[in-house]
Amino acid sequence: MKPLSCLSAGISLLVAARGVFAIGGANPGFEEAQQIQRDQLNRFRDFLGPRTELLSKRQAPPQTINFSNPAAQQFFVPGTSIPDVDFDPGPSWSGLLPISGDPNETRKLFFWFWPTNNITNEDKLLFWTNGGPGCSSLEGFLQENGPITWSWGQSAPTANPFSWTNLAHMLWVEQPVGTGFSQGTPNITNDDELAAQLVGFFGQFLEVFSELKGKDFYLSGESYAGFYVPYIANYIYEHPGLIDLNLKGIDIADPSLSQVLIADIAVTRSYDFVV
Repeated sequence: MKPLSCLSAGISLLVAARGVFAIGGANPGFEEAQQIQRDQLNRFRDFLGPRTELLSKRQAPPQTINFSNPAAQQFFVPGTSIPDVDFDPGPSWSGLLPISGDPNETRKLFFWFWPTNNITNEDKLLFWTNGGPGCSSLEGFLQENGPITWSWGQSAPTANPFSWTNLAHMLWVEQPVGTGFSQGTPNITNDDELAAQLVGFFGQFLEVFSELKGKDFYLSGESYAGFYVPYIANYIYEHPGLIDLNLKGIDIADPSLSQVLIADIAVTRSYDFVV
């Protein structure tokens, strides 16, 4: 699978010169982006269940997760240390983890994990991926559903009151191998192999962050994630016990569900549904 180019996003946005995204005059695109974030959060709140609550203001992240594995410390990111972010969004963990337990494994995926800021949702872990194939999932993090937003018309990043961290622990992953800050030589040829590699990454992630084991698990993404997410879910379903997570559901925004050519020529027609 050869990654396709897409809108550049990620840590590079955070270290870019202030004002690079500033647009002179009124910018209705920013208000539109905020409304999209509200709609997404409401939709996903309903998807996750009645115990989730839409928060008008971002709460301080709970201090209930204390990872006992010393290996987790190397991934810790203090909220005050993120370049060009002049507010404290709270603690997070980020870095590279291999896709297998092989000590000689060179293929590693970049992740950014953020704990939920709603203590009632600590039993949920939500994975997010952008599509492409090959698009950075930090694009979704910075412009859609992360706790830090640097979207259209903004001269600097701001706190996102509609962050999906309101609803669950969030895990953004740049995948497959070769995407964004991930490392290694890409060697997969289909989405089944992609799913196997990502599930291998989940296993390594849980070995470091073992306090997340047993959580209710949700897979989500957009665009080509219409392929990614079902393949990943199916791989987990067909390999029970491979990872210690309770897969509860999937959610895909604006998904690609077939080859472009098939979608273009597919016959559609209206119909009446009779009970």
